Amino acid sequence: MSFEKGHTTFGFTMRVPDSDEAAVDDLFASHAAWMADTHSLKEEEGKLHTLEYFVSKAKELADMMDPSKGSTGHIIYCVSEVHKDDEHFGKHVEMGQNWSRIGEFFELFEKYAPLVTMGGRVTAKL
Repeated sequence: MSFEKGHTTFGFTMRVPDSDEAAVDDLFASHAAWMADTHSLKEEEGKLHTLEYFVSKAKELADMMDPSKGSTGHIIYCVSEVHKDDEHFGKHVEMGQNWSRIGEFFELFEKYAPLVTMGGRVTAKL
């Protein structure tokens, strides 16, 4: 099942110094592994059906109109999740409390002050 307008979203975008990239990559790799163990993009026994999940990152450009000017020394990370509805999103949050690195995940929010969409809605889609 693909996701559609109206489905529930969670996501955040954060700016991380290049010096912290390896540690943040490691945490997101662990999160992705946990998601693969506990969630599925299709109906699967014993896993929470989630409609979309991905993490992306890019060097923050000093001038996005002129990449030859290089980067700012930061990485921009985006985490995006789409859940069937508020109930499924709530279950995801509940399950997350059992992930061994959840404390480190919450530390990201304190350290990097990301922009967060908590319980948002898909408003446009191809």
